[in-house]
Amino acid sequence: MPAYDELLKKYTKRKKDTLMDSVTAGLSYADNVAVDFGLLEESGLIDSLTIAAPFAIIAVTEQMKVILGKKTGKAGFGDAVQRMVRTGAAMGVGALAGLAGGPVAAIPASIGTRALLSQYKSKTLLGLRVQERTDRLHALVVQREERANGNERRPALPVGMDYLEAI
Repeated sequence: MPAYDELLKKYTKRKKDTLMDSVTAGLSYADNVAVDFGLLEESGLIDSLTIAAPFAIIAVTEQMKVILGKKTGKAGFGDAVQRMVRTGAAMGVGALAGLAGGPVAAIPASIGTRALLSQYKSKTLLGLRVQERTDRLHALVVQREERANGNERRPALPVGMDYLEAI
């Protein structure tokens, strides 16, 4: 089982991905704000780039982790899909907020949604890990009690082999 310091370092690194994804999702709406304030002229190219940018950044960062050996290909693909789903949901909420309250409301809604979804996933996984460890502790207690009572259930051994008894 990893030590507390190792887990802390691991999960601290994950927060960098959350921040980067939140910022790129928010920046996808920054062009709308700039157009509304007259800082940029509206063009289809800028809209296409800003919509695709968060997904491209996710794909590139996850692929780099696979190439550098920090993740397996399967884990990298799964993480990329999860990050893209959260980012897509955040962009959808940002689009709705942009329609309701203008482009200025889209940026905080997008960033907030992305951060909330990441926090929900983290807490859900933490609950699952705690439940699995609790179940394992209960199984160990039962196993220890069975050994103490002499009722230990051992798997059958091949013919001619016996368990060694502790002295």
